[in-house]
Amino acid sequence: MPAAATSILEDIVSTLGGTGLFTEVSLGRHEGSTAVPRAHVTYEGHDVFLSDDSSGNVWVRLQARVAVRTRSDDFAEGITRAADLCASVADALLADPYRGQRCRHLPIGPATQIGQTKMTPGIRRPEVEMTFGVCCHFEQENT
Repeated sequence: MPAAATSILEDIVSTLGGTGLFTEVSLGRHEGSTAVPRAHVTYEGHDVFLSDDSSGNVWVRLQARVAVRTRSDDFAEGITRAADLCASVADALLADPYRGQRCRHLPIGPATQIGQTKMTPGIRRPEVEMTFGVCCHFEQENT
């Protein structure tokens, strides 16, 4: 994983924690956790592209997933609450799409890009989990 990717993932976690919406925010999934609402950020991979404007640099697309979990005895209310939390988190992430100058708009994509929110299948009621992808783009020296 590129060194800058760790810093970007930590920034995403920090941004989620800074919203004040969650009792727990983590980098990576904590399977034993029962806190709600909670969020976790997982690294999904990265793609590297040769820069067409500088032979010494590459463009990187970092892919992460944000999962938001909540609980409600009313399933519809749980879905609404999880969707609202995801929307708030997406807004918070897009407030600084440059992740503190770590990311930038590149020909391969915008500095920070938010993907479609989806329900996580197989979660036992009364818990509800929704996830969405986050792509961050940055440039680094070709090593």
